[in-house]
Amino acid sequence: MMLVTLLLFVVNWDAIKETLESTGFIDAVGKPGGVQAPGDGQVPAGEPPRGDEPSHGDGSLEPTAGREGPIVVAPEPAGEPDQPKPAGRPEAAPESVRPSPVEPVDKPITSPMEQIKATRVAVLYFIRVDDDGTLSRQEAKRTVGASDSPMTDALEALMAGPSADELGRGLISLIPSEARLLSAQVRGSTAYLNFNEAFMYNRYGIEGYAGQLKQIVYTATNFSTVKDVQILIDGQTRDYLGGDGVYIGKPLSRASF
Repeated sequence: MMLVTLLLFVVNWDAIKETLESTGFIDAVGKPGGVQAPGDGQVPAGEPPRGDEPSHGDGSLEPTAGREGPIVVAPEPAGEPDQPKPAGRPEAAPESVRPSPVEPVDKPITSPMEQIKATRVAVLYFIRVDDDGTLSRQEAKRTVGASDSPMTDALEALMAGPSADELGRGLISLIPSEARLLSAQVRGSTAYLNFNEAFMYNRYGIEGYAGQLKQIVYTATNFSTVKDVQILIDGQTRDYLGGDGVYIGKPLSRASF
């Protein structure tokens, strides 16, 4: 009976298999645990069907909670990176710590004592025209710049002409405006004063020549070391000032006028 039964089973296996598959018998008892092994169309135990997993719409799957896999830790945002500073350009300091601009100093600062030493009072001699037309000599004191040559300082101030205050007092100068003092030197008690050629010509005539010589001689001899003055023109001695004017071939003192 067993042989007959086995023979019938083998002969009718295809029909028996079709009947068992149609009734689900094989699904229930054919595999251990009632689940087919991976590779035959079934999902392994413990995992949900892939058709239930959510997707992004592009075919990729989102990770399912509870599934193990590599964990990627995204770095925390560290803010914007520092921008590189251009080389050679220092960063500007804040307004609160910037130093105040320093005003440039054009001249050295001198003490009050140094300022007093830089000037002196010079005695100059000008001419006043009286109401009757007579020319008289007038003394004027003026503060001038000081140097190692006080007589030269006084003569330079004299040849620059009277100041506004001196003009207001009726003082004038008969020294030609184009005249220049080229050099001054004291030998013994005589001052040798060298003028340019313009000193030779005075538009006021003989009285003008006498007046300009008085101004020069009185101003120079106001210094105690000078007794008289020798007039030179371009370094040379001349006999007369203005042709046949006033004789200047020898030193002139205050007594010469």
